[in-house]
Amino acid sequence: MAGFGIHVTLIEPGGYTTDWAGPSAVHSAENPAYAKVRQASQSRLAATRRGSPAATREAILKVVDAEEPPLRIFFGQAPLGVATADYESRLETWREWQPVSIAAQGD
Repeated sequence: MAGFGIHVTLIEPGGYTTDWAGPSAVHSAENPAYAKVRQASQSRLAATRRGSPAATREAILKVVDAEEPPLRIFFGQAPLGVATADYESRLETWREWQPVSIAAQGD
């Protein structure tokens, strides 16, 4: 699209103060085998600061109005930390297995 002067931005949002998982959501019956996992997930969700949809409007307009908008942007505080931890873990694994990767290329 860049060849046509069109910029594309992928917005990767964190959580928001909406009813996404609230009363309007349809939930399946709870399976007792997953009680600990469900409780941990609910605890993480409760501890996460969620963003305001109204503030997001202003952020989107800043991206749209930018002369050189980013290809990707996180919205919220949490996503950068999540991505950083994920990529650090991936890099650690890739470095550990680099000798095997090199051997796979052959002579």
